[in-house]
Amino acid sequence: MLNYSQIIRIERVSQNMTQQTLAKGICSTSYLSKIEKGHIVPREHIREAILKRLNINSHLLVTSQEEQFLSELRIAFQRAITINRPSHARIVWNHFNQFNIEFSNVENFYLCNLYLQRLAIIANEPIKDIAEISAAFIAMLDQLSHEQRLIYYVNSCHYCLKRKLYKEATLFIHKAHELINRYPTDIEAWLIGDFHLTASKLYYKKYNYPPSISHAYQALHIFEKLDLHIPMINAYVRIGISGNRGGFYDYAKTAFDTAYNFSVQSEKVALYGPILQHLGYNATLRDKSKEALGYYKDSLKYLFAADSICFSIHSIIKEHSKSDDAEKIETWCDRGLIELLKIVDSDSQDAYYYHFSLFKMIHHIVPTSIDLFKDAIDYFYERFDLINVQKYTYVLGEVFMEREQFYEAALCYRHANEIMIQIQNRSSWQDL
Repeated sequence: MLNYSQIIRIERVSQNMTQQTLAKGICSTSYLSKIEKGHIVPREHIREAILKRLNINSHLLVTSQEEQFLSELRIAFQRAITINRPSHARIVWNHFNQFNIEFSNVENFYLCNLYLQRLAIIANEPIKDIAEISAAFIAMLDQLSHEQRLIYYVNSCHYCLKRKLYKEATLFIHKAHELINRYPTDIEAWLIGDFHLTASKLYYKKYNYPPSISHAYQALHIFEKLDLHIPMINAYVRIGISGNRGGFYDYAKTAFDTAYNFSVQSEKVALYGPILQHLGYNATLRDKSKEALGYYKDSLKYLFAADSICFSIHSIIKEHSKSDDAEKIETWCDRGLIELLKIVDSDSQDAYYYHFSLFKMIHHIVPTSIDLFKDAIDYFYERFDLINVQKYTYVLGEVFMEREQFYEAALCYRHANEIMIQIQNRSSWQDL
């Protein structure tokens, strides 16, 4: 984006004006040189005098600058949503957040902050900072356009998902859906596609897989019409993820295969690793352990982020756990414990610490700590990760059975069953 210093220099050169001529009676030539190089910010009266001599309308310049800034920010906003990678979003957030712009148009102010809000969420910026931006919009919702309001609702859903507030996230998704149904022509199609991917993610988190698949398909149809390749791949992946969890394994594999083939055709190497991970889990669910291990190990060739690497390592450990191969389990757990030290996100670091430590205990590689099991179960329960709660509660029951502590084992099995009912969105066992 051009700033004042660049505009002044370009206009001066285009008008065949020397620095001495432009600076005469306004400032020194050396001062003007520093302005053009961006080394100093000129005082307002000097800037206005320079712009006047160059015959530039400062009001039109401000408007033009605002529009150019928002145009660049919107492109970066769409790209960050498409890529959906925290490291990329953080770079974009830091770049645009450094500008201190006083908008002449209040609508431009709203738009800027809506874009920055979503970038901050993807970039995993502190919840407090995101909350401050979110709170500012509550008082001005009626002043937002239909498209701006949709962005706000979808942003708010993502914010709630980060905080595991699924009830609140559902309310925002319902408001967004109502808005799209009432004013579909007022909103860009790719934003509606983004809404459907967000809704798919929300229903997946709530263990409600049919609507998750349905929304992912609606997103896919939109992105196909727009010929947006990465969002199409993301939609296929989302269909596969929900298909895996919903028990539609062959259906899910077709979706993942399609996503992988699109990635190869588009040379989106960064997507290979995550898709191979999903194919590995799909093979696991189809009782093809050897195939699963192949996918997981292949995924490590294309992964660079420590948390993604730990995900594949954890998956490999689970496969070897089925055959009780203690030697390989120990090797991979040790590798995982080293890798997790590189993870920036402390939440992910804690989660994988529990996974790797507990698998060592489960296979009697290290002494079993009941307290660590209970800490892990509490940790996952606080984060509404019910599948891991059920898994480790059941395993703890097995530990108590081995020790012939039958009462404690029965309590664990009962709790694991209660969590299973909750996962299936049932209120009681009679609804199963």
